[in-house]
Amino acid sequence: MWLAVWVLTVAAFLVAVVVFVKHWRRARSDGDQGMIRGIGFYLHTKSVMGLYQLHRYNEALEQEVEKRKSRGWRFWGSGGFGPLKGESERTDTDEEFRRYIRKAEPITVIGIVMKVLEKHHDIIYVDLAKRELVHNRALVKELGWADGPESTRQLKTRLRGVEAFVSVKGLFRKRSQTDTETVFVAPYGNPDDPEQSRRIRFTCVTSDLRDSAPAGAFRARCLGKVEDWDPETGELVVHPIAIFK
Repeated sequence: MWLAVWVLTVAAFLVAVVVFVKHWRRARSDGDQGMIRGIGFYLHTKSVMGLYQLHRYNEALEQEVEKRKSRGWRFWGSGGFGPLKGESERTDTDEEFRRYIRKAEPITVIGIVMKVLEKHHDIIYVDLAKRELVHNRALVKELGWADGPESTRQLKTRLRGVEAFVSVKGLFRKRSQTDTETVFVAPYGNPDDPEQSRRIRFTCVTSDLRDSAPAGAFRARCLGKVEDWDPETGELVVHPIAIFK
């Protein structure tokens, strides 16, 4: 009987170790994904500001910006008194955040945003060329997975229904450009004719481009939000927040 108790104890301990190691490795892989490699090419200021104004992210964004501010300068202003003080502080911090976005380098701003989104496990990483999704906690949360055998898991999903933010890496091409909009597309896989394959479409605000759009194909990564599927063109529409090439 005592032998059985010891065997069960050892088995429980081994299971706990396995679960701990899996979660530890998953946490490390989540953190590694946030490293941005490339040149800041596009940053949609209004989208970044919209993220800040969401209660889910604003406190974490404030803390990250506070860490990066120069010493001796109080970034978060306050003012007012009595019942108006809280509203005045909120207005001041909104304006200061807008000013920070305008003045800071895109790599700094988007680095802060991605760090905060990763803390909330709200980024799914997509490699279009390989047609792969990175197995991180955001994907686990999106698909409702639990720890268990791979055979019980849904291993494929449509990006169309994804609610989390997506970080899409692929081969981008400029389709069109006007004074107001610049449209990029990126195919799934690496087809001989990208226009004949399934694609993702990214519509950018031309004035928010930080550099001229390349004439040919270029490798890039886009942080954005899936909007909808366009049945007429056979394209998945993603709203771009930032693009790096």
